[in-house]
Amino acid sequence: MNDRERRASKYLPFDSLKGLKERIEQEDKQKIIDELPILSEDERLEMNYMLFDCYSRNRAITISYVENGRSNSYSGVIKKIDVLNKQIIFLPKKKFPMESIYKIVIK
Repeated sequence: MNDRERRASKYLPFDSLKGLKERIEQEDKQKIIDELPILSEDERLEMNYMLFDCYSRNRAITISYVENGRSNSYSGVIKKIDVLNKQIIFLPKKKFPMESIYKIVIK
């Protein structure tokens, strides 16, 4: 190692607190889960009404849902509402559990 490389190595980053980076990432994921809205029974009923209305009229909607602790959105037309398995199936064969959906926007 020459003199220049030795001086440059002083400024290289290192993980002085082992596991801190992983802990911060874990807390960020937890914050995302904690910040999602909890729907009341009235909001849930209104959302179900909107889903069945859009399904019967064959209208496109955008849903916001939670998957692996992250909030995502999906737009499309509802192909089927599976009441027994509590799923919404969009064209082409994209399934979402009803419990993961927290917002619906009609296009």
